[in-house]
Amino acid sequence: MNVQSFIFWAVAAEQAVAERTTLVDLREVEFAYGPIQVLFDVSFTVARGEILGLLGTNGAGKSTVLRVLAGLEVPTRGTVTFDGRDVTGLPAEKLCTSGVGLVVGGKAVFPDLTVLENLQLAGFTIRTGLDHRIGRELDRFPQLAKRLDTEAGSLSGGEQQQLALAKALLLDPTLLCIDELSLGLSPVIVSELFDVIRGVNAAGCTCVVVEQSLNVAAQLCGRAVFLEKGMVKFDGLTRDLLERGDLARAVFLGENGHRPAHRKRSPR
Repeated sequence: MNVQSFIFWAVAAEQAVAERTTLVDLREVEFAYGPIQVLFDVSFTVARGEILGLLGTNGAGKSTVLRVLAGLEVPTRGTVTFDGRDVTGLPAEKLCTSGVGLVVGGKAVFPDLTVLENLQLAGFTIRTGLDHRIGRELDRFPQLAKRLDTEAGSLSGGEQQQLALAKALLLDPTLLCIDELSLGLSPVIVSELFDVIRGVNAAGCTCVVVEQSLNVAAQLCGRAVFLEKGMVKFDGLTRDLLERGDLARAVFLGENGHRPAHRKRSPR
């Protein structure tokens, strides 16, 4: 995607989101792992059809928010509304069949299973048409079609992310939550994955993407929510966030002006 095309897409997306209704509404959500509270009064909405960037430093609570959205964690306080229905505390398997898909950060594939077995297992809730959907995802990710009998643990980082996305997209989600899509990947692979996200978004899928880099998020997300120490510090257009020097420094230099430790993807 060239600069002119991206600007046109970003402006069109911003105008479209302004006209859409709310799909997700988090209100005063709090969460704790045992005695350690990690989310504090988190409130934001996601408009139907938008790509929202969930940004922040390491440990800000981004992944926990996605886990709450997907039903993997139950908030200690607050409500989660999805498509006009209160789904607070609804288990993940119920939300999954209701249209919420999640690509977890890190190891999102079964390393000892082949590519085909990963896809078949991901579609175990699909009663009819699984083979057709698998074929559709292999058309979307042709590299995976060449590696069907390869164990997922032997794939490259980019191929594993393609497989993780394909597993989630098999279920035709209304809401797709993606944790750290670009982590450890080359800019070329990230650009290809972003094109896939734009494509499924254009087809009607609302997306929430956790990202640590503001510059990367700005290529994909029209709007951003910035978390710091489990609290929402910014909610607005991504381009406006780029102009917030205080928050940009928190991401690129750390809270005390030091560069954060470099994160690497775990060996697979």
